[in-house]
Amino acid sequence: GRSLQDHIARRKKSGDKPLVSEQAIRWMFAQVMDALREVHTHKLLHLDLKPANIYLRNDGTPILLDFGAARQILQTDLSALHPMYTPGFAAPELHTKKEMGPWTDIYSIGASIFNCMVGVPPQSALERAREDRMDEFYGELETIYTPELLKLVRWSLMLNPLQRPQSVFALQKVLAGERAPGEYETDKGWQRLWKVLRGRF
Repeated sequence: GRSLQDHIARRKKSGDKPLVSEQAIRWMFAQVMDALREVHTHKLLHLDLKPANIYLRNDGTPILLDFGAARQILQTDLSALHPMYTPGFAAPELHTKKEMGPWTDIYSIGASIFNCMVGVPPQSALERAREDRMDEFYGELETIYTPELLKLVRWSLMLNPLQRPQSVFALQKVLAGERAPGEYETDKGWQRLWKVLRGRF
């Protein structure tokens, strides 16, 4: 097999359109999200999720790799974290060391799906805070991918953590077509539970 990043690079070099089909994105990331849910269940965050860290076996099955940046957040002082992230795939709170949780990895999921669509990472969160040009890309993708998948990517890449899905499960429901993006925006149950687990009431 090879990494998802290598797969995207080969498709891009060959001029394939789309780079990765919507069907392949949905199938692949459903499994990546299963793995990420398992990570979060063990009170861990990956914190460096990107196509280079998603390995595709010969049958196309993805494996989530490289936990070098993973943190057992419940026992970690966030202010002491040494940054181990990749611009473009890193949520804003990784730059500012503000409150992190499952929503931090969810930003990276959205960025990785975006990379599958465009062939390059999104603007870095710091650049977006100064001048957000992401709408230009979304407009170009409207003729290639369904509105539902693009809404999912937009939702995952919100700069405000509270406007993103608060759990991988919420994102999976949208990916599977069981919910519309945004239906979970006012549901802070997972975020409250995460804070309680960390001892932050």
